[in-house]
Amino acid sequence: MGLDNNIVPLSTAIETTPVNSHRYLAKIPPDHCYLKAAHGGLLVCIAVNAVQQHYKSTLLAQNHPHTFSIDAFFLRPAEVGDTTVIIKDIKLGFNVSTVHFALMQDDIERVVGYAFNMNLESERGISYPTPSPLDPEPSSANLAKLADQSDPTWIGYSIPWHPHSFLKGSTHFQFFFPTKPCISPNISDAWIRFVGADQKFTTEMLGSIADHWRRMIENYVPNSKWRQDIIPMRVAQDNAAGKLTPAYSTSYGYPTLSMHLEIKKQLPPEGSEWLFMRARSTAIRNGRFDAEVLIMDEHMDLVALSHQVAFITESVQIADKPRQHKTSRL
Repeated sequence: MGLDNNIVPLSTAIETTPVNSHRYLAKIPPDHCYLKAAHGGLLVCIAVNAVQQHYKSTLLAQNHPHTFSIDAFFLRPAEVGDTTVIIKDIKLGFNVSTVHFALMQDDIERVVGYAFNMNLESERGISYPTPSPLDPEPSSANLAKLADQSDPTWIGYSIPWHPHSFLKGSTHFQFFFPTKPCISPNISDAWIRFVGADQKFTTEMLGSIADHWRRMIENYVPNSKWRQDIIPMRVAQDNAAGKLTPAYSTSYGYPTLSMHLEIKKQLPPEGSEWLFMRARSTAIRNGRFDAEVLIMDEHMDLVALSHQVAFITESVQIADKPRQHKTSRL
């Protein structure tokens, strides 16, 4: 199981190269876009990569190599092609340093935000045990059985690759959904791994992973094929019939307005094959909703958490929206 060798992997898609001491260049590939719009999580990863490059070169003396907190604000859609990341040094401290970043296309700001860096390897401070943030508890998972699709409590689904797919950015991953729906429709659980067996998750990719959860809004739409009680059943039926489950369109578009990402611990240098995600919405109201996203490792230890604000729009507004040069509105 894997994608075409010509498809740009996430590890390559997020790379930036320095232009000068505070400017970095990235190339957004079509393989990580939703039609014309670049995936928001990809843009966060590009920003983080540029910040990391900045601390390896211009700010090397700070010895703050790890981005542990990032706030990103999505002003306008970004599209396929060259993207410039401009870094501005805001506060260079002894323990923590802060920079501002701006992702630019056509000299227009697409995404802006702040990143906070420190040295996590030398981090010391007060620590106390806290209860599990997962309430209700998710179904237990045997990852070895997940890998061969023999765990009866989870079922794997890979969105088929197609160059014109609306969900093209998600085709890089295999998602495992619980076969028994969560008692709370405002919660979305999933285990995730790459479709390509040779790819692993790294810390720099967490911005993308934090934005790749099944939108719980679909649980409230009566005819949605993405409802938590529908998608596992359809995949199971197709598996039994030896068929490939198609790439279902979502009921709405879900453009992200802002994302906060805090990294609690680094993933191992060799990467992680599996991650668990839980997304929970507190309020879905007047076409706007929030989501708290928890990312756990294979031992269910907290790796990162994210808070996001998004709109609910008609899908065509996302699919057919041209690049905006002067103004942009939802």
